[in-house]
Amino acid sequence: MDELSLRALLERATSPEPPLGQIVSNSLRAGRKLRRRRRATGAALSAAAVVVAGTVPALTSGPGHTSGPGHKVIEPAPVVVPAPPAGAATAYVATSANTVVPISLATNTAGPPIRVPEELPASLDMAAAAPDGRTVYEVGMNPDVGATVTPIDTATKTAGPTITLRHDEPTGIAVAPNGKTAYLSASGGLFRISTATNTASKAPDCGRLGCGGAMAFSPNGKALYVISGGARGAKTVIVMRTVGNTVLASIKIPANSPGIPFNIGITPNGKTAYVVDGNWEAKPGENSVVPIDLATNTALTPIKIMAPGSADGLVIAPDGRTAYVLSSRAVTPIDVATNRAEPTINLPATAGYAYRMAIAPSGKTLYVLTPRGLVPITTSSRTVLPRINVPKLDLFTQLAISPDGRTVYVGARITLTRMHHGHRLSKFVGGVVPISTATNTAGGFINVGGAPVAITFAG
Repeated sequence: MDELSLRALLERATSPEPPLGQIVSNSLRAGRKLRRRRRATGAALSAAAVVVAGTVPALTSGPGHTSGPGHKVIEPAPVVVPAPPAGAATAYVATSANTVVPISLATNTAGPPIRVPEELPASLDMAAAAPDGRTVYEVGMNPDVGATVTPIDTATKTAGPTITLRHDEPTGIAVAPNGKTAYLSASGGLFRISTATNTASKAPDCGRLGCGGAMAFSPNGKALYVISGGARGAKTVIVMRTVGNTVLASIKIPANSPGIPFNIGITPNGKTAYVVDGNWEAKPGENSVVPIDLATNTALTPIKIMAPGSADGLVIAPDGRTAYVLSSRAVTPIDVATNRAEPTINLPATAGYAYRMAIAPSGKTLYVLTPRGLVPITTSSRTVLPRINVPKLDLFTQLAISPDGRTVYVGARITLTRMHHGHRLSKFVGGVVPISTATNTAGGFINVGGAPVAITFAG
């Protein structure tokens, strides 16, 4: 998570609303600690938060289409939606205790922690699994070394040699559908990692273009879409040919969408990408979503979001008919066929400012995480269901849905108290709470020994 996303989250915590007490104060302290660490590294900050799209389509091009002088096109390919890792049976939770903890999806029990060398609190949301489920890649930040990527063998539950990327600050990771290549976006640009040799090289063209934002692969792995701040603040989406690491096209975000491009998602049919262009403390109509026609690589008319507050979250329904945009207190559905915003789904006023969102693989339920619990939304009727309470949520907790769609895992913490020489001693313990999607009820707290900073699924 980069500075811009952190600021957006903190805005939600500090904007006027009923006080959250220790939740907000702990989050603000965590934010200040994170910023101090980043200043110490001297790393430049990227211009967008990184969220890897879970379902991405193939890049399509019209017959005879060219993307600009000197650029070749990628031939049209059948849309192939990548399946979850084969036999995904384990959740891997990266924690602030420099460990990755495997949790059995069948029993919701934690296995022995896997030690990793990184300072994980600086790498929120950054872990990814190979499509075959054999390897999990965990991203960290060591202020004395730089960005690091540690491969974890899911069969042996052991960490392999760490890949170090100088003093670049990581902002996200994505693994290609064929599993042969991973890309790490960072403050210094885009890095290509060979998963066979665990070696990294810099994508040459992205250094000057500032490719360090949110990214999504085409399913055939031939193209990668990366949000870029660009030269002199120009906002673009870079289309990157993964073979040869060359830029295929540069798509400009319209000037009449004056926000910060936080997120990108692509419809399953491969026709359209959506970029959330958000503003802090926005008034109705000041946030927008920019559709991009992937056949012509052109940005279309921005779609105004009428919900106030920061807008940065984005998920696309598995059937590709609706994109959902998360704002501070609401979710806005976008009709993909017409590129029009539909009526806003308002969240309960008592829930607090929302900051994460995920959709079930069936597409039937949307889950929105707030400081006071998890809010389910039935997508067919746009009905907001009763909030599910989770102990001690804060801004940096995690939300992930298992590939089989049966369980939502939410980062949480509880307070343990004991007496010592007549004094009551208390400490926070980090873990995750499993929530059944069938009943929308929370299960027992699973202790992972530290604050969860990333959750992914593999074998």
